[in-house]
Amino acid sequence: MMLRQVTLLLFFSAIIGCTSYPAEVDDRRPPARVSIKTHLVEAGESLYSIAWRYDLNVPKLAQINQLNAPYLISPGQRLKLEADSNMPLKSSSNEPKHKVSKGETLFYIASQYGMDVAIIAKLNNLKPPYIIKVGQLLTLTGKALQERKLVANNDVRNPLKLPVARMAVTKPSKLQPTYSKNWVWKWPIKGAIVESFNPKKLQKGLKIKSSTGVSVYAAAPGNIVYAGSGLRGYGRLIIIKHSDTLLSAYANNDSLLVKVGQSVTQTDVISRLGADNTLYFEIRKDGNPVDPSKYLD
Repeated sequence: MMLRQVTLLLFFSAIIGCTSYPAEVDDRRPPARVSIKTHLVEAGESLYSIAWRYDLNVPKLAQINQLNAPYLISPGQRLKLEADSNMPLKSSSNEPKHKVSKGETLFYIASQYGMDVAIIAKLNNLKPPYIIKVGQLLTLTGKALQERKLVANNDVRNPLKLPVARMAVTKPSKLQPTYSKNWVWKWPIKGAIVESFNPKKLQKGLKIKSSTGVSVYAAAPGNIVYAGSGLRGYGRLIIIKHSDTLLSAYANNDSLLVKVGQSVTQTDVISRLGADNTLYFEIRKDGNPVDPSKYLD
């Protein structure tokens, strides 16, 4: 009798214990990834570096955000990465403006946009010592000048010493550069390919092994549209625009020898290779990575 009771007790305990376990999961697929739809601009970034980061076409990104050439953006600005489905893309005729933040000076703002201090001062009717207030909206372009004259970010000239008459002289515009035609791609450095193009593995370019400090050349003639270290994972980076559809990038450099707005040829040294002896090289067509080995001669 006692043995029977013990047996029944163990049987019912086993049944109750089984019901405490969770049901088996049939579907272990991860939830749908939330796509990134906006980007908060950080210091050192340009529209070209942001487009490069998200594999986007620069003109399209500019249209989405209603930006006109030369695509002026500022730290803290939030950019859309996708167009509104119910809104057609169109260019904006609004003049670019900058809202002054705490701690900013006119000289700092001018450096962020690559502009002469004197030009911004003239556009906003500011007189020395150029006092500005937090929250003030500064116009960055306008009909007051016959030409918007942009200067390289690293230009060490004192713009205050430039007479207004010289700043208004019409010169060939750097905002609509002409591009060479009938050229053939050349290898930026001599070395061994240690990583090939494989977009399935997120390898969007080539890694070329060479020697520390070796000279890096432009793979094709064009204009420098980015030179800096504001794009994570690329180190000191140079982006060259070769046509309305083609761009190339040169990453992991030790030193940069060119500036934004500068024109280069295939005989120009643009940088020196970094300590890891490896150049990361990409080519983009309409914002999409393509296999550089199919272009290089």
